[in-house]
Amino acid sequence: LMVQDRPGVIAAVSGVLAKERISLESMLQRGRSQSGEVPVVLTTHETEEARMRRAVARIAHLKAVAEEPCLIRIEKF
Repeated sequence: LMVQDRPGVIAAVSGVLAKERISLESMLQRGRSQSGEVPVVLTTHETEEARMRRAVARIAHLKAVAEEPCLIRIEKF
């Protein structure tokens, strides 16, 4: 995700995940840019594809999200 670096943004994103019953495994946020946007990488615990797609669609509509979110599936082998 590329999001605005301000209070409450991660809470809003994690709230969307919680409503879809998706649990976070890890989160990585790097430093601030001149634009005030930061990349955030979220890894979730295993979940249903449909739940994740609904969550990503809702996250994309949050005001603090600067770009269309990117979803990368991690498969178990």
